Amino acid sequence: MNIYPFDEQLIEVQFNARPGAETPLVVAHRLRKPTLQELLEREQGVSLEIHEVSNREDTIVSDDEGANCRLWDKLILQARGYRGMADWTPLDDNQKAEMRPGHKSTAIRGMYAGTASVANDDDDGVSLSGDTWAIRHVIGADAENPQYEILHVLREPTEGERSKFKRAASSAHIVRGGKKSRTKIVTSLKAFVELYDALVIDITGGTVAGQYLSHDNRAQFLAAIDPTWKRLVVQTLLNAIEAALLD
Repeated sequence: MNIYPFDEQLIEVQFNARPGAETPLVVAHRLRKPTLQELLEREQGVSLEIHEVSNREDTIVSDDEGANCRLWDKLILQARGYRGMADWTPLDDNQKAEMRPGHKSTAIRGMYAGTASVANDDDDGVSLSGDTWAIRHVIGADAENPQYEILHVLREPTEGERSKFKRAASSAHIVRGGKKSRTKIVTSLKAFVELYDALVIDITGGTVAGQYLSHDNRAQFLAAIDPTWKRLVVQTLLNAIEAALLD
């Protein structure tokens, strides 16, 4: 399995631009790694609302395409596979404006193609004070044959950490004035980043500056991990430690 360089600044995403055609046409985008501030700005542009349909029914409305397109405009460096672009070609402002919004959004989503799952398989029972959890994080669109496999080892959050996180991670705002009520959900990527940094104990399968995580390089190492990956790992951990009610 390949070792994932968390500090890699260039990300390449390729996808089929003709999914319904008999002959696929693969295009590729080369983007730079986003900063935390850029990801926070994208998050602010994502719309997630709960709309009242009736007294007995609500619907969830989510729209992230505009936010993805704006982030793509900042990150894109080169493209390949389009007409006249047999090799990697830098894009000027006009070409960026002409790029299909669907391709922009697909490229941004493709930067984070991957899944996370609990890797623990203990038969020793459950401790009272909380356990250490291993989260298996695979990067790549093909889950059966991932390009990278990383193991994040985290401790469980304390009661105080859980309470602080829940207050900061999301909030709901009721929008009044219309015939039907709307509730706007606001999330905080920064809350996930801070909790991940506090909980992580060890990481295998990934490096920064060619080195594995250690006491000496912890701050530099954690700063290099993409905030979106941190959120995925924390979400997986928190879902796992919430005790499931048995029927």
